[in-house]
Amino acid sequence: MTADVKPAIESDALKANLMETAVSEVEIDPALAVVQAIVEPYKGIARNLHSLLYEISHPYRNWTIILPRLRAFTLKNLPHYLRDERGPEAMERFCELFLRAIGETKKNEAQLGMAMESLLAYLEKVISSLDQEKLPAYEESLAFCFRNLQELEDNVMLFMVQGHHPIKKIGKIMLELAGEEVKYDFSPLASLMKKILQLNYIYWLGEEDPQPWFAAECGDLCSGWQAGRLFNAISHRQINEHLEAAKKIEVGNEPLQALEQLLELPGHMDVVRFYKQIPEKLVEEGELLVPDAADRFAENRKLLFLFRVMDTAGLYLIHEETLREINRSLIQLIRQQTFEEIESFLLTTFKLLKVNVRRYPHTSLQCIQVLGAEVFKRESSRLVETFLWESVRFGFQYAKVSGVDEEWQPIYNPSHLENIRVWLSLIMQEPKWCSTLFSALIINLKLSGTCVKDTDLFQRDISRLLNHPIEPVFNLVKQFAKLMPVFFNEIGAEGLLRDVSTEIDEIHQRRDLLIHFLRKQSHVESSNLIVDFITAIFNFWYSRDKTVLTHYLPEEVLSQIPVTGPYVDDLHTLMQRLMTTRGVSSIEQVLNWGERRLTTFINKQQDLAESETRRFVLLVKMFRLVNQKYNLGFQELRLQLEQAANSGFPEMGDLLQDLESGDTLHCLTALLDRLEGLKEIILSEEQFEAKEDIYHKRHIAVDIPSVYGRYRELKFDA
Repeated sequence: MTADVKPAIESDALKANLMETAVSEVEIDPALAVVQAIVEPYKGIARNLHSLLYEISHPYRNWTIILPRLRAFTLKNLPHYLRDERGPEAMERFCELFLRAIGETKKNEAQLGMAMESLLAYLEKVISSLDQEKLPAYEESLAFCFRNLQELEDNVMLFMVQGHHPIKKIGKIMLELAGEEVKYDFSPLASLMKKILQLNYIYWLGEEDPQPWFAAECGDLCSGWQAGRLFNAISHRQINEHLEAAKKIEVGNEPLQALEQLLELPGHMDVVRFYKQIPEKLVEEGELLVPDAADRFAENRKLLFLFRVMDTAGLYLIHEETLREINRSLIQLIRQQTFEEIESFLLTTFKLLKVNVRRYPHTSLQCIQVLGAEVFKRESSRLVETFLWESVRFGFQYAKVSGVDEEWQPIYNPSHLENIRVWLSLIMQEPKWCSTLFSALIINLKLSGTCVKDTDLFQRDISRLLNHPIEPVFNLVKQFAKLMPVFFNEIGAEGLLRDVSTEIDEIHQRRDLLIHFLRKQSHVESSNLIVDFITAIFNFWYSRDKTVLTHYLPEEVLSQIPVTGPYVDDLHTLMQRLMTTRGVSSIEQVLNWGERRLTTFINKQQDLAESETRRFVLLVKMFRLVNQKYNLGFQELRLQLEQAANSGFPEMGDLLQDLESGDTLHCLTALLDRLEGLKEIILSEEQFEAKEDIYHKRHIAVDIPSVYGRYRELKFDA
């Protein structure tokens, strides 16, 4: 039916991606024939498996998409494989696929964690589904998998050590399954278990010893108060004892006995459980010591340790619930206060957060957001003013851009954008009360700048802000908007920008590493940093000094950039002539030249290679496109008005005609009328549906979650 036909995708980036990743033929490994043969009688399952194996065999496979499918398939269809005598061989093949994913995702922690969890979930399901009769048939296949896991690098094994599916649980299931009747070689599993325990203990010894840390951090809150015994189970002394005990256990000739001894030692999940119990015990301990009076510092001590949990990477399994507990504690504390006490409470809380913000910026910002929601519920402008002033004094997370990594990702403070979003969420609670916070946000952004990637889709945040009663702070909204490099509809490199960046790179068949890196960054992870990057390239061509590129290239790429040769010499000559042209004192002036002046200058460079003058012109064009995209200004005003007239603002077509009249008073009147009309849309109580044509790349060689497409929403566009 025609109703089911999807509209054609209008995205140059998507079309280019599909062309670049298209291959003439994908060959599925013949070794995987056994996993296909077992489910061949089941046509639907067989089709699903063939599609999955096709994706896995594709040279541009994307594990982010594949792993959830592979995990779901292996778990759901396990009974079919267990019933077949070829089940053990099929299990090996599936283990190999998961191990391949682990090997290919080492640079991406999220994908690596997903691959490891999927393999362990599969192993646990297989072992749990076996009985004593079938266990011997799977002995070699399980040993194959355990040995391969043991041979992984230590840093990769940590994802197994600290995962949701502990090998300790698998070991216990295996022991129970084998019982005393089944003859089974536990050596591979026991050896793996021993290494996992040792890695676990070494990790915890690398973290700060919690008891002395707590005593030092607690300070006055713990004056005359002892809680050392609460930390015994996770102290370095105790962990060291476990490590030595694990080392002394010899797998050797008695693997079954060794495995039983190893399973008696605490694993990672046991340590996590100890950490999880301590916050409540700190409160209980305070109540026991001060039975007849409320221990006003009990919740503070609890919060202090909860912050420690959030800062410990090895406790990531309980980070989400810990953050909920922190927020619950703060809400409970603020609700216990009388109106007169709240101001004092806010000062104390912000003092605690201030001490911890450097270590736990994400958690601190989340707490401020939760506190703000509670304060605004009191509907007291005086109380809100106190809270907002403390929020400003608390400080701002600056972008602190320090460079770009080899996968084109800008290296900057990840809490920067979160800080902006948290402050905006507070402003949206009641905009008319938040001029102080809004002004502070604008000042901080003006002084330090910002870094927003296209993939952050901050346009959504702007639309949310505009759908609140912002009329009392309309001027502040406009000032804020001008500082955010997000006022464009095309996400990623689309249209002319993609064409220009591709052409300049293809002139030398992608061999100029500098231009190729610029192209890939603009396509994969574009941001407002591109504007300064292009300016730095012009300065490099002028000076041959690579240090101007330091903030825009990873060290590995920078070291390979030549300062002489076919990619630099003619452009260096051109830049030298350009900068000695009368009236030119900076490259920024040249970038603002009109087309006629630039063409006249280029036409005079007859002794230079045409390819190099073409590359110069294209880079100027690319600069203008990204500058227009990320910096609100007067660039290409006619084009912008024409686009607006075709995108929901037909009155802009009339404005263009009015501006052609040349009558100053008539032009001013027309401009002001149109501005008033746009302001009415922005301040309207009506909410308009956003149109998002957002696409994610399907096959990416470096597995970066690139996003591109279009975003439109009437208030945002206005």
